[in-house]
Amino acid sequence: MVFPRLQEPFRHIFWATALAAALGAAYAEIHVLQRGGQPLAVYFLARGALTGAVIAGILTSFDGFVLRRPLGAPLRRAPFTVHVAVRTGIYLIVILLGLKFGSYLFPAPGENGIESADVLFALAAAFVFAFMQDVNSLLGQNVLINFITGRYYAPRVESRVFLFIDMEGSTGLAERLGPLAFHRLLNRFVLDLTRPIVAARGEIHRYVGDELIATWKLEEGTADGRCVAACFAAIDQLARHAPDYRREFGVAVAVRAGLHSGPVVTGEMGSERKEIVFLGDTVNTTARIQELCRETGDRVIASADLIDGLQLPRGIAKRSLGDLRLRGKGADLALYALTKAPQAAGPSRPQDGEMAPAEAPAALP
Repeated sequence: MVFPRLQEPFRHIFWATALAAALGAAYAEIHVLQRGGQPLAVYFLARGALTGAVIAGILTSFDGFVLRRPLGAPLRRAPFTVHVAVRTGIYLIVILLGLKFGSYLFPAPGENGIESADVLFALAAAFVFAFMQDVNSLLGQNVLINFITGRYYAPRVESRVFLFIDMEGSTGLAERLGPLAFHRLLNRFVLDLTRPIVAARGEIHRYVGDELIATWKLEEGTADGRCVAACFAAIDQLARHAPDYRREFGVAVAVRAGLHSGPVVTGEMGSERKEIVFLGDTVNTTARIQELCRETGDRVIASADLIDGLQLPRGIAKRSLGDLRLRGKGADLALYALTKAPQAAGPSRPQDGEMAPAEAPAALP
């Protein structure tokens, strides 16, 4: 039997709920064994599994459909301590309600409802879960779990897709706006770019000044042309918010983007400050492709190595630029300029995490 692949955030909710149900059943089994075994062991296993599933289902749904959506934007922008405290309070309430729900459906003889030990356990669990989630956000998607599991302690070769996006005219804007206002602009810029990329399962590798670097494992990024769709969804997001940028900063931002794929060495680096890095010609070539946009005047350029290995999303057209020599490279590389196809100019229904296409913002001075 072949199960359909769930889309985010449903995939995350499904696996978190299944894992929590198993952990809840295991916790109940330990509780039963501590009491020397009980005739209602199966009863308590069912209660533990249901309680764990309900709590995880609510919490992951809250994260996926509230915190990561526009409704959760004020909390996402809050200071770290405030974010952890609010998140802990919300998680605590959900855990206590889940425990109450489980005891209501599966009452046990001699129970007196939620006791102080339950509250302390729920508070500790809520804080640890919230703290780990926020630390994971600070480090980047999957970075914490990769450090914990030691996935890249020994460097390994992977095939990956890279997307480099940077802001046009950032130097002039920085001089005109001043450092504090320019920081607000950059922060707003990367926030608007990040959401559509993450919705397309992209990993935000790094923010470098006015540049965002995203990556996918090759099979993830090329499936349904996901990396290309994410790039144009991010551009559409900026276009949609162009009036907000003009109102706050006096100009709408425009971008240049480069896409490429190939092998990289992925591994941990550093001691006092550790990070997971990607090394190899693929990363350097993607940066050079993005730089080429300055010379050609195109918004998005991608390598033929990537584009010829995927199906372009509906509404995206490619135009061959031929074999070009990139700065610092010893061989020519076949490249395409990617644009919205004419038939895509009309309104269409946005996908999850994407924004409806909008008129392109004016170029920066």
